[in-house]
This record gives sequence, C-alpha cells and structure tokens, in this order.
Amino acid sequence: MTVKLHLIADPLCGWCFAAAPLLSASREIPGLDIVLHCGGLFAGSNRQQVDASMRNYIESHHERITQLSGQHVGAGFDALLNSGTAILDSTPPIRAILSVIEIDGDPVVYYQALVKAHFIDGRPVAEPETLIDIAKQCGLDSTSFSEAYASLDESQVSQHISNSRRLLQQLGGQGFPTFGLEHDGQMQILNHHSLYGDPQAWLEALQKLVSEKNPVH
Repeated sequence: MTVKLHLIADPLCGWCFAAAPLLSASREIPGLDIVLHCGGLFAGSNRQQVDASMRNYIESHHERITQLSGQHVGAGFDALLNSGTAILDSTPPIRAILSVIEIDGDPVVYYQALVKAHFIDGRPVAEPETLIDIAKQCGLDSTSFSEAYASLDESQVSQHISNSRRLLQQLGGQGFPTFGLEHDGQMQILNHHSLYGDPQAWLEALQKLVSEKNPVH
C-alpha cells in the first residue's frame, strides 16, 4: 500500500517558506507520493494590498521565521513589500498549480518554484505572465499551461481551497503548513514545528515513519 505525504499549504504563506527545506527533504524518499493541497491564505475576501501596516506585520513574522528555520527572504521580496503596489492574492498561483496538474506536470515542483519566485525573487506571482514564465522554468509547455490556466474557472479553484481546508480540519491542523501521512486509508498529522531549520532530522524521522508503514518484506 502506497504511503502518501499530504501537505496543506499556500504559496504565499511565510511559514510554508520556512518549511520549504522540509518539503525538499521529503522528496528524497523513494516511492513517497506527495500530495499538495492549497489552502488559499490570501484568496477571495482575504486578498490583501500590502500597505505600511501589512508590511510591518509581514516583516515581524519573517524575523521569527528566520530565527526558527534559517530561511531568509531575498532582496527582491523586500523590494516587493516596499513597492507600494504589491497585492497578496493566492487565487492566481493556486489556479496555476491546478493547471500544472491538468497537463500532467508535477505540482510540487511548480509550487516550490512559486515559493522561490515570491519569497526570494519578489516576482508578482499573481500575474499570468509570471506564472507562465515559471511554468517554462519548470520544463512545462507554455502553450499547454496557458490553455489549462484559461480553461479553469474560479469555482474550481474555490472548490480546491474548500477541500483543502476541510482536510486541514479533519487532520486537526492549526494552519499552514500542515503535514499529514496517509497509509491504508488512515491519516495522521505530523508535528514538524520543532524541526524547522533541521531538514535532515525531518528526513530521518519521516523515513522511519514511512518504513514502519511500508516495511520491505
């Protein structure tokens, strides 16, 4: 029986950026399926213009993120926050992730590229042109991606977000990111909080769990 690692996250979530090394480490485990669920942190009515108050809030959180995880935002992200024009909108990047699934690409690879584009490079990841460029960087056909993106409507994105939040509640997660391990129809939440900044320890703990769930005979 396949073991699956479920990640409930959002590409614009600071703590998901903090957990990026944990996700990268998880991908090193052979045969482990990783299923991405996007929670829509800044979707719909939660869409945010980055004014001075919001900028200060984000910067204070990122100080804590750096302390716990060692993850530093890039100069591009700082410039984005200070531009006066930045808007945090999770819907377009989530729509892009669903488009990647539609064309049989790897949504986890694309998600990781989105997180880097936002938090390191400070790129406008709510803009279709940026999303298409990231698709090309991930080795995807830009025409197929663009067609899939255009064919998805708002209701499909909203349904994905609703399903992701429902799973978050079922797992008992407190927010983004939340990791859950599924085996034989059973799901358990994984406590990653003490392992921010230590992807090797996370990898070893996860590998042990996967081996216990799926022993080699």
